[in-house]
Amino acid sequence: MGFEAVNASVAPDVAPVAPSNAPADDARPKRYDLAGALRVVRQMETSAARGAVFAEITRKNAAYRLVDRLYTRADARFIQPLLLFVYMLKSVLSVGPFHPQGVEAVSISQFPNEHRTIDRVAVLVPDVRLMRLTLSHRHLLARGQCREAAIMLGSARRIFPFLRLLARSHSFMPAARIASALAFYIRSTRLFAGNPSLGAAIVASNYSPEAVGMAAAAHRHGRRVIYANHAPVPANGAVVPPVLADCALFYGTAIRQTYERRSRCLAEVALIGQPGAARPMQWRDRMGTIGIFLTAGTRVDVLQSLVATIRLSFAEARIIIRQHPVTLLQTNATAIGIKDPLTKLTIGSPLDAEIAACDMVICGNSGVALNVVSGGRPVAYLASLDEAEFDTNGFVQSRLIYAMPWWTDDLYDRLKAFYQLPGWPAIMQTYDAAYGTDKRELQRAAAEVLARHLRLGPAADVTKIPAPDLRKVA
Repeated sequence: MGFEAVNASVAPDVAPVAPSNAPADDARPKRYDLAGALRVVRQMETSAARGAVFAEITRKNAAYRLVDRLYTRADARFIQPLLLFVYMLKSVLSVGPFHPQGVEAVSISQFPNEHRTIDRVAVLVPDVRLMRLTLSHRHLLARGQCREAAIMLGSARRIFPFLRLLARSHSFMPAARIASALAFYIRSTRLFAGNPSLGAAIVASNYSPEAVGMAAAAHRHGRRVIYANHAPVPANGAVVPPVLADCALFYGTAIRQTYERRSRCLAEVALIGQPGAARPMQWRDRMGTIGIFLTAGTRVDVLQSLVATIRLSFAEARIIIRQHPVTLLQTNATAIGIKDPLTKLTIGSPLDAEIAACDMVICGNSGVALNVVSGGRPVAYLASLDEAEFDTNGFVQSRLIYAMPWWTDDLYDRLKAFYQLPGWPAIMQTYDAAYGTDKRELQRAAAEVLARHLRLGPAADVTKIPAPDLRKVA
């Protein structure tokens, strides 16, 4: 379909590549490239779980609902690709702030937990000059963005054939996310090409368009890629993207094992533990505050029934309902039916403070369960609280988390018995390497690994990298 016609100065590795006769395992990518980055995004964004999230966002957000409706009704040959190009343009112009002179590494992050992950990496190597890029609407009118917009507009004619293929193959959100990965790749390629001092890219995701787009551009230009996980990796999730970075910082060995068992991890790994202080379990004579921490796909009817059941047993208990931190997934308090002053609905509040305020927490398929047990509070897993598959994170399977069928009056006693089993701390340490250990020693070892990769030379010879056929990606 001609996407290889994209100008080499804009996206230099988009020509077709001959098929490989190597065995399937050997043919798997060993580093990030543009085609691999787009495949990761496509695999994630077309999964059933992401489809459910998109449906929830569309249902809750009028702006997204309008755009999705306009896109669905638009002409697939011109208007739909045009909308995808506008999304690409918005993606490129939302990145900033840029101050590349003399910096040695660049990071990119979008959400608060990703920002905090980059914070942790930066603290380990304080002498490295780091340019921290984020995605925000406030960057749209920043200095230099008009030039970037002009460059993207100049490449529109060459990109359009690929966008037409995306429009024919996918609905709006998956197509837009795949297109944005190309946009971030193009922008990052220019960044690395124009700044020889930039030796590494630091990313807090191995599946978001901005992270894998930058990682592919970094490897394209022989720079190092450093990955740090911003959340637990769902051991039983439908999609587990590979980690093709040169160096990776993980919470614990359980995450590495998930990548090795379900996908691929070629990075040199260092363990840094969970963010925040790891604390032993704390118990009260009687519960006073119960947390219900939500994730995407919350079943409101189950939440309502759970709150009502708790009220029958503990009329005086405080209940904190913590919503998913992404505001697009916010649930209206009226829809939940909150009527009593002892039930509080929050969003975006400091996680550590809300964990400390609770005596126990009920979760669905949320990675926040790991934060809670690491913070010294017991978790009860209620599978029916959201629409995800049972034990998506694998916490029940590994006996990290207690699974409750429903609320019972003796639930707190059951939690005490489970989390006081002799083998539980060892299981916890596989998820949080800092649990019960000296975190300073972990940080020292991780800093040595990280510094070595930041000071190394080029990651590979980029002069003979085969170019992908992107017709197989869309």
